[in-house]
Amino acid sequence: MFQIQKRIAHRFFMAFMLIAVIPIGIMGYETYLLEKEALTSSAFLHMSTIAKDHARHLDAWLKERLDDIAMLSRLPAIREACEQYYHVLDTGPPSPRLAELLKDTLAATQERSSSYENIKILLPKGEVLASNDPGPEEMSNLQDLEVIKRLRNAEEPVFGPVFRQADQRWRLHLAAKIRGRDGQPLAMILAVLDVSSTIDPFMMDRIGLGETGETYLANKEGQIISESRFLTRSETQDRSFDTLGMRSALNRTDGTAVYQSYTGREVLGSYLWLPRYEWAILAEIETGEIMRPLTWIKTVDIFTALVVTGICLVMAYVVSQRVSKPIIQMANAAHEMADGQLEQRIPFSSKDEVGVLAASFNTMAQQLSQMITTLRTKEESLQAAYNQLIATQEQLVQSEKMAAIGELVACVAHEMRNPLSSVRLNIQIIGRSLHRETMLFEHYQIALDQVTQLEKMFSDLLNYSKPLILQKSDVWMPDVLDRSQQQLESAIRNRNIHILRTMAGGLPSVEVDFDKVGQVFVNVLKNAMEASDQNGQIEVAMALGELGGKPAVVVTITDHGRGISQRNLNTIYQPFFTTKKRGTGLGLSIVKKIVDAHHGDISITSDVGKGTRVRLTFPCA
Repeated sequence: MFQIQKRIAHRFFMAFMLIAVIPIGIMGYETYLLEKEALTSSAFLHMSTIAKDHARHLDAWLKERLDDIAMLSRLPAIREACEQYYHVLDTGPPSPRLAELLKDTLAATQERSSSYENIKILLPKGEVLASNDPGPEEMSNLQDLEVIKRLRNAEEPVFGPVFRQADQRWRLHLAAKIRGRDGQPLAMILAVLDVSSTIDPFMMDRIGLGETGETYLANKEGQIISESRFLTRSETQDRSFDTLGMRSALNRTDGTAVYQSYTGREVLGSYLWLPRYEWAILAEIETGEIMRPLTWIKTVDIFTALVVTGICLVMAYVVSQRVSKPIIQMANAAHEMADGQLEQRIPFSSKDEVGVLAASFNTMAQQLSQMITTLRTKEESLQAAYNQLIATQEQLVQSEKMAAIGELVACVAHEMRNPLSSVRLNIQIIGRSLHRETMLFEHYQIALDQVTQLEKMFSDLLNYSKPLILQKSDVWMPDVLDRSQQQLESAIRNRNIHILRTMAGGLPSVEVDFDKVGQVFVNVLKNAMEASDQNGQIEVAMALGELGGKPAVVVTITDHGRGISQRNLNTIYQPFFTTKKRGTGLGLSIVKKIVDAHHGDISITSDVGKGTRVRLTFPCA
């Protein structure tokens, strides 16, 4: 039913999408592209207007300064003073009255703009006739100034290239000739402008530049000569920048483009080349700020598409319900019953043919459900009986196997221990007649050790083959550990092993066989001691834990010895598996056998070179 209803709903949904959502999406995308193109064109025009406006301001400011110098050069007082000094007093400094007159005239011109740092009147040979600069005069390199070279071939006032001094501020020289009544040059006026203090304020004007825009000037070497909004003067010092806008302007072209600015941001910029000054002026603003209105348009388009899509989904669901419900309910009930859901019923109460069919279907479903329930009950009973039979059979087979192995091992061990005892006795008799320094005594010791090892192996075989008979009683685990340590006291003292015990408070008693659990502790502690170095340490911790959701006592024995490889960890419980030169390989097998007989758990973790941890868990009484 669900698949049929889903297919019907999908068809209606796709029809509504084709009719409504797709056209709306196409119209929204076209609107977005048109708005983006309109915003870009408008931004190009806007930034071009700002760049041209700043260029006009800059041109007007420099023209005023040139007019100042030109007016100063044509003042009659300055011309008469220069003629007087040039023709009459050229053998010495000007008179105090003449010098004061010239200085006052220069000061009056300097007051017209704060950009003037100093103004000087120079004679053709470089002598300073008058100056409003109180500092020392250093005009020895006068003839090397670019502005002086330009003035020689010019009739009107000129200016030189911008330059930077030690204080990192940009400056500009202005120069004009002072001519006599006969038109011959008498002297020249040289002014120094602080470009940074005048240009920076109106170049940093952010009107029309938003949050991320700026305008700046660059000289023909690609250096920024106005204040940067994003970099300090020390960061722009002696640096030439190469951006698309700056490169295009320095190539004597004007225009607008989208490019990476000198800070790495994507900007929409306008650039102009000012040939008169050999400067480039650039106005830039981040494209993200320009395109910000498109975010709202995009949001509206997406929201509209989502709303229309949601309406289409609701309409598709409603229509599919009304069209398919009477047919799908019958198909759905049949499919779910085929999947085993026999409790399904058709909720029809009408008295027509569909209602009669639904009643017959419900009756059939009820009878089928009762029959299958009965069969399932019988199946479960048979499965339980079969499982019990298999478990009993496995126990019998295991018991018979262990009994046969035990009988065989007991017979073999008994028959071999008597000859082995005789061999041991004769070896000991032979050893009494040997001197310890001889080679034969060393072989005697080896033979005696091997006989002892064989006797121990036979004892372990007999213990392993015997069926475990547990004598359980309520035992407190620390008492078992004390007994085990006493049995190993000699070995502990010889190897100088320190056993650190940690006991949690309130440990309950456990119902175990005292001797058998003591045997477990002895085997595990002996393994830990043999794995530890001389003067080593073994930690024994006892705490309350859980086993199968029931309270249990957890005993953790940790050594810091050589550890066990991961490959050997998978086989350490197998009988006769050992990595020791004198081991029988039955120690951990016996330990696991005893722990399993107590319905406990044993787990071993180890890191090679770091040590081994054995975790023993015994259920509480």
